[in-house]
This record gives sequence, structure tokens and C-alpha cells, in this order.
Amino acid sequence: MKVISSTNDGFVISEKDLELRGSGEFFGTRQHGIPEFKIANLFEDVGMLNQVQGIALEIIDKDPLLEKEENKLLKKLVDDKFKDRIEI
Repeated sequence: MKVISSTNDGFVISEKDLELRGSGEFFGTRQHGIPEFKIANLFEDVGMLNQVQGIALEIIDKDPLLEKEENKLLKKLVDDKFKDRIEI
């Protein structure tokens, strides 16, 4: 309640909610939401995840089609992982 009464920033409120209740389960008794990450903890690793997001956005800004030599392996990984979801 302290967070809700001290801010109207939805991101701050949702971060506190995530901290208190966790990220949820699809078919369990806990709150519904996104599943647990396999590598990162959405609450504990938020700083690192923001940093990685910034790097990803920088790469896409400089090389949107991942055609530069330094991004060839990344392109292959993205293509292999998301080939069924990517529209060309």
C-alpha cells in the first residue's frame, strides 16, 4: 500500500508486486503471469536485464537485419530459435 500511495508510476508498482508475489504460474495456485525465466530472475536481475535490453536495442539500431560480420552468429541463433515466428 505504501508504494501505491507514494507513486502513480505503473512500472514501480508492478516491480513491487513482482517482488512480493513472484512472477506466477500458468496452471498453478500462485498468481497468473509470465513463467519463470530459465536463466534470470525477473526481479533480482532487473538491472542486468535492462542492460542487456539496451545492448540489444543498440545492435538492432546499428544493424537491423543482423548482416554485419560481428552479428552473423547472433542472426543464426535468432533464426534457429524463432524461425516459425519471423516474417520476412
